[in-house]
Amino acid sequence: MKRLSYLILFVLSFVGCKHHSDDTAYQHQPANGVYYWRTTFNVSEAEQTFLREHNIKRLYLHLFDVDMAQRNLWENTEPQPVATILFRDTANLRTTLQEVDEVVPTVFLTVSALSNMHGEKHTTEYYARCLTTRILNMCSYHGFRQKVHEVQIDCDWTASTEELYFQMLSEVKKQLESEHCLLSVTIRLHQLRTAAPPADRGMLMVYNTGSFKNTATANSILSFNDAAPYLKKVDYPLPLDYAFPAFGWGIWFQGDKFQAILHEQDYSDTTLYQPSDNTHYKVIQQHFAEGHQLQKGDIIRRETSDMNTIEQLKTLLPFSENKSIILYHLDENNLKNYSNDEIQNLYSRPSAE
Repeated sequence: MKRLSYLILFVLSFVGCKHHSDDTAYQHQPANGVYYWRTTFNVSEAEQTFLREHNIKRLYLHLFDVDMAQRNLWENTEPQPVATILFRDTANLRTTLQEVDEVVPTVFLTVSALSNMHGEKHTTEYYARCLTTRILNMCSYHGFRQKVHEVQIDCDWTASTEELYFQMLSEVKKQLESEHCLLSVTIRLHQLRTAAPPADRGMLMVYNTGSFKNTATANSILSFNDAAPYLKKVDYPLPLDYAFPAFGWGIWFQGDKFQAILHEQDYSDTTLYQPSDNTHYKVIQQHFAEGHQLQKGDIIRRETSDMNTIEQLKTLLPFSENKSIILYHLDENNLKNYSNDEIQNLYSRPSAE
């Protein structure tokens, strides 16, 4: 009975999956793209203007994560969908969809969940079927299935989980082929040196290059010195698109101990923060910030996405093939920190040699 309850909860949106009627093979074309990575879908007027002004034709829409979770006290922890996006404003969704040609549903799969997607209870094929069906049925239910030609899986797999992850992807890819969809996967910089996953395309994530928990890190979002060694010779078996950052955050430390990431703080308030250099701020008065109590003497390291660094790294990347450039992510609070010219330069493709 417990197993039946879990199955119903996991595949609740599976009934009524529609098969794509268009038998024409989809060809991935270069396009400006952007990630949407919030748990409630609400694209502001400023963000819709951004889509228009920068000719964004492909929206990478994060639908949910898959993580180990326990739905109730009488069931064991299992791989489950969590952090599922909410579509509360259908008019806002329709208006936004008119701005783009394609939607790429994206799911983040934790290594913990991946490690438990096999065994006596359920097979890898079972979880792949649950995952694929849930993705496509969410797209159908919310009215944008016709814009979906590709599905993306985001997972920071490890050497110990590589075999299982590749099995999982093989099953997902097989099921997507019957739905006339491609499978793309995210590729971290360090994964350029490992075997390529069984997918149609890769999304090279040219960001998160350092350890944000390390006090010695200057900028964990993007560092030329950290990223450049991986890009000296990019010869990867999968065709790659490139994702660049356009966001910032604050890394909060008490002494040498990492506490949390702060996403929305304004450090210009001199009654609360005292700058010690261009990137570090000392807390000079105890206060609450984003649900956390900051103590006097704590340190905040403010990190941003430097456009000059991105332009330097772009010169190391091959653009001889049909590459798409993707921005992470669609959020007016971050995007307002960059000029239109900076964004246009980010989306520009260097001439192929």
